[in-house]
Amino acid sequence: MGMSTMKKIIGLIFLGIVLIVFVIYYQNHSNSDRKEKIYVEDFKGTSDSDKIQSAINKAKDSKIKTVFLDDKKYKITSPIVVKQGVKLLFGYGTQFIVNGNFRVIELEKNASMEGAYIAIDDANFNSEVIYLDGKHKYYNTWNKTHIKDINIINWSETNKGTGISLYAGGKEHEISFVNFENVKVVGMKNGVKLKVDKPNSGYAWINANRFLNFSLEDCVNMIYMDSYSTIPNEASGNQFTNLQIQPSSKTKSVLKVSGQHNEFHGMLWDLNQINHGNTIVELTDKSVDTTIDISSVPMSRISDSGQANKVKQ
Repeated sequence: MGMSTMKKIIGLIFLGIVLIVFVIYYQNHSNSDRKEKIYVEDFKGTSDSDKIQSAINKAKDSKIKTVFLDDKKYKITSPIVVKQGVKLLFGYGTQFIVNGNFRVIELEKNASMEGAYIAIDDANFNSEVIYLDGKHKYYNTWNKTHIKDINIINWSETNKGTGISLYAGGKEHEISFVNFENVKVVGMKNGVKLKVDKPNSGYAWINANRFLNFSLEDCVNMIYMDSYSTIPNEASGNQFTNLQIQPSSKTKSVLKVSGQHNEFHGMLWDLNQINHGNTIVELTDKSVDTTIDISSVPMSRISDSGQANKVKQ
């Protein structure tokens, strides 16, 4: 055997050893990285909803607080609660396909979600898609609750249910300083709903929240508020900015407003798609110091029973 042949053999052996070491290192590194994150696909359950909830529950009791969903379709057949301190992170290809009539996702205080595509695929659906309840007491500016990059689509074309729902109705129940960012809602009864009931004692609030870059399309009621003008049941200081609103023949109302110092800035398209000539923006007798800057809404389609409201034209 010549020297050149020996060198080739030694070289191949060395290359093989290097490849083996590389593969072992890569596998160990990948496994280690996966152990440091919580993936829904690592959990078992009788349904996709159960698997997702199990992963969230694990994160709640763990130092690892972010739950990762795979780029796949998940069939959602029961409610999901994103627990306090947990973030639910969707992949770019993740889809929730909802079958049934139930509240799809509830977020507790300091819970967050990002990147969701949620499709309603059941004509019987008539519930909330994303829900926050003031009983969890989302308060103070260091509250981390954040809803970002969300698509909610009603495939069933029934125009029922509510896309984003905020509710408070008990003593000291509060939703404040929460950011909702880059949200699209299509084909629901209510695009966004804020409701504050008078508590039996004490106060309830939905105040100081930001709704940034919302696109609302083909909803019966685009933005709906139901509260008193001030305490004990108040919805005030909420800001809706960079709105893009696309009505359809199903649309009855663009804005119904109560509370103080709420602001709405954006654009309404294709007013002719609304097949009635009635009011589409209602400033109720519980509205005070509202600011509306949606120049494409004619004054003839706005009713104002409140106090010191300002409509820019």
